Amino acid sequence: MISLDSYLEGIHTVAISGHIRPDGDCVGSCLAVYNYICDNYPDIMADVYLETIPDKFLFLKNANKIRHIRETDGKKEYDLFIALDCGDAGRLGLAGQYFEVAKSTFCVDHHISKQSFADFNYIFPNASSTCELVYQLLDSSKITKEIAECIYLGIVHDTGVFQYSATSPDTMRIAGELMKQEIP
Repeated sequence: MISLDSYLEGIHTVAISGHIRPDGDCVGSCLAVYNYICDNYPDIMADVYLETIPDKFLFLKNANKIRHIRETDGKKEYDLFIALDCGDAGRLGLAGQYFEVAKSTFCVDHHISKQSFADFNYIFPNASSTCELVYQLLDSSKITKEIAECIYLGIVHDTGVFQYSATSPDTMRIAGELMKQEIP
């Protein structure tokens, strides 16, 4: 089984980003991964890059740490760039400049894509959301209440509160596991 922990071995710097005009699944997956790294890998310097997120998502842990890129920012090189909920590098917006120069890239997505654009790809079009895939990549014993909130938000957002056809028994099982963290 693939795990995020295996991709973080020997890594010192990580950039995390998702698609332009971030929605709940994008914000939830990016902050879940960011919080997981911050909580479990204090020696890794992680940055999360997104365009301005909707105010309704600002309650998520470390939403205030999201960085916004300006055209004038220099190209910073990261050991690993994690692209979440994004079907191609062009949809990363200005964060794509960091993707281009990263030593290694990893994409996690549930959208049907013609290309696997990263060095490593975890793409499952039948999944309800990227957050469902993120849950599968994390060590469940290390998922805190705050990480669970991020993942749950993304699943709820992309399933239309469990109404859309992509909602599967696995989706419901994962949501049930997250609820054990006593998320609101």
